[in-house]
Amino acid sequence: MTKIKLTDAERLILSNQYQILALLQPDQAKEHARANEIVTSGYEFYYSDLNPSLSDPVPAEVSEEIIDILDMFRAIEFSTRELGKKPSDYRIAFEGLDGNNDHPQYWFTKFVRRDLGRWEELKAYPDNSHTQTSLPTYRRMLSKWKANGKKFEMSHDDLTALAK
Repeated sequence: MTKIKLTDAERLILSNQYQILALLQPDQAKEHARANEIVTSGYEFYYSDLNPSLSDPVPAEVSEEIIDILDMFRAIEFSTRELGKKPSDYRIAFEGLDGNNDHPQYWFTKFVRRDLGRWEELKAYPDNSHTQTSLPTYRRMLSKWKANGKKFEMSHDDLTALAK
């Protein structure tokens, strides 16, 4: 996990928040006082304990890559429908990402698909592929799709080329 750095202003704001929380939630006052001590004393090593649910930021490059991958599968979905086929007929269906090894790609993909409701045409496909080969396969396909002009209307030959 990335080490968290806080400015003096951020520490002051958090200290005030923990003091207020201690008053509003007396049953958790001890935990809020401990968090306040961490912040006011500047114990950087323990900053990540203040909210363990915070994860490392997802770099914009990762988000952009996932958006391109999902757009490619959108194009595959629509193109195969137009041809009266399914992506599985070409062995290029979206199978999700590996939840154990494709961090943060898996979580970002799940967020945009499930929480934001984007790429509705892919909602029937799984989130977790349970295989380490999905992301490298998608990257190979994405490279071919980009080289072919990121077409949203692909022919049989275009779709066949993605599968190779």
